[in-house]
Amino acid sequence: MKETAEGKARLYNYATELFKGHEKLLSDARRNRAFFSALKKHITPDRVVLDIGSGTGIWAIAAAKLGARRVVAVEQDPLLIGLIKALANQNGVSDRIEAVAGDSRQMGFGMKFDIVISETIGNLAFEEQIVPIMIDARQRLLKPDGVLIPQSVALVTAAAHFKSRHKKLPAGIAANYDIFEFLALNIPVGLSSLSQLKVLSQPQHLARADLTTIDDIPQFSGLTARWEVEDVSKVNCFAVWAEATLTEGVGLSALKTSSWTPLIYCVKPFNGERGQLEFDLTITATSNYWKATFSNEQGQQLQSYSPAYAASLLLGASAAAAPIC
Repeated sequence: MKETAEGKARLYNYATELFKGHEKLLSDARRNRAFFSALKKHITPDRVVLDIGSGTGIWAIAAAKLGARRVVAVEQDPLLIGLIKALANQNGVSDRIEAVAGDSRQMGFGMKFDIVISETIGNLAFEEQIVPIMIDARQRLLKPDGVLIPQSVALVTAAAHFKSRHKKLPAGIAANYDIFEFLALNIPVGLSSLSQLKVLSQPQHLARADLTTIDDIPQFSGLTARWEVEDVSKVNCFAVWAEATLTEGVGLSALKTSSWTPLIYCVKPFNGERGQLEFDLTITATSNYWKATFSNEQGQQLQSYSPAYAASLLLGASAAAAPIC
């Protein structure tokens, strides 16, 4: 009885967190309108559609309601499979939607599709496996004249000034807690409001994948952007965000949506004004590493950060009781 109660509690907690996450996507009107518009451009009554990473199934259902002859919705989470089926029935399209559990890269469907759509785009564009998913779909599952949605994804950056909600932590206490500033510099921050950010340079691509042609998974080591700046002292971060071209004339930027979270990589303001500013980002499975370099006639200034550095120093201080900053 105890195990049953514990199992129910775990399932309840899991379902709660699952639907909270999808509520954020469902509430993003700009993102929803863009994906719907991209589908609408290509759906005709004879089209067969594959929705990979279907989630709540809204694009599978939208495709069917727009007139697609058949839609296959692939989703790895069994709870969401149940939701897709329930919503398909509620919308009167259950006869044209098949919801299947699994990873599309390990499945065969016995047919090819006119349209493959996938919303597996993360905050850093690529971490939800959009590239390998779409490479496999294009090579095995898409008809020769078929359509991919999205067509391309990119990771974009710009030098910026970030206004933190907290000037000093802990707030309201007069004491020396500089360690918190050290930690904040070494941990990327999710941007909660655009009002906190002032972009100071032209955005540049750190990485871009044309999903209609790419055959190899990009490497995310040493992603670099450079700018000539007039006043580097105003820069205290680099904003990094995802962008996607869903289809011709329909694009999305995380800076203009509410469901993707742009990340802020903080740095200390550099000394000087005019010169060349460089941002270098490496993304691994376990951490992020970033460097900022400012160069001018007076010389070069370099800063390096990572959550891994912060963790190592904290562990070292724990073992040796040594100061860390």
